[in-house]
Amino acid sequence: MPSSSLLPTGLILLLATVLIPAPSPAQPRSDSLRAEALRDFHGPDRTGKDGPLAKAGLDLLLLYHEYRAFRREGGDSFAPSVPGARVTDGHVSIDAIAKASTAQELRADLCALGLTDAAAAGRVVSGRLPINQVPALARVESLRGVVLPRAKTQRDLSPPGAPMAAPVSPSASTPSPSGGPTDTGMLGFLGGVLGVLVLTEL
Repeated sequence: MPSSSLLPTGLILLLATVLIPAPSPAQPRSDSLRAEALRDFHGPDRTGKDGPLAKAGLDLLLLYHEYRAFRREGGDSFAPSVPGARVTDGHVSIDAIAKASTAQELRADLCALGLTDAAAAGRVVSGRLPINQVPALARVESLRGVVLPRAKTQRDLSPPGAPMAAPVSPSASTPSPSGGPTDTGMLGFLGGVLGVLVLTEL
C-alpha cells in the first residue's frame, strides 16, 4: 500500500493514547496505609480485635502509619485523615483506659513512653503521646484501650506545649440561654463517656 495512504504518525499516537487503556495504577497510598493499620488491629485473618497492636485502636493505628509515611516523605505539615484527632509537634492527644480500678500504674507506664500533660481521673489517663510510641503504647500491660478525644474543649485553645486544662464536667459546662449546658459541650461530654464505656465493657 502506498505510504501516502498511511495515517500520520501524530494521529496514530493520539488514537493510541485515547483507545488503549492506561495500566492500572498502583494501590493508592491511603489504601496501603489503612491495610497496614487493619493488619495491626485485626491480625492476619482480618477479623476480630486480636491483632498485635489492637489495644491502640484502629484510628490511632491509622494515624500512626500516616505519620510514618509523612516522616519518610519529608512533608511540611502533617494532617491525619482521622477526623477530629488533635495532633501537634509529633504528639497526639489520647484518653487511655486502665485495666485496674485506678489509673496510677497506667499513668506511670505512659509517662515512661513520653506522655506529656498527663492527668488521671478514675481509670482514665489523658495526655499527649509521641506518635512514634503508638506500637509501644499498644503493648503496655496496664492498658485496656485508647480513645482519641475529639470534643472541642478549653485544651484546644491552649498553645502547643501548654499544660492541658482539667476535663470539664457536665455541671461546669457553659450554660445556654435556657439555663442548661450548651449542645456542643453536652455532645462532646456524652461522646467521651460513650467511648470510655465501650472500652470498659470490652
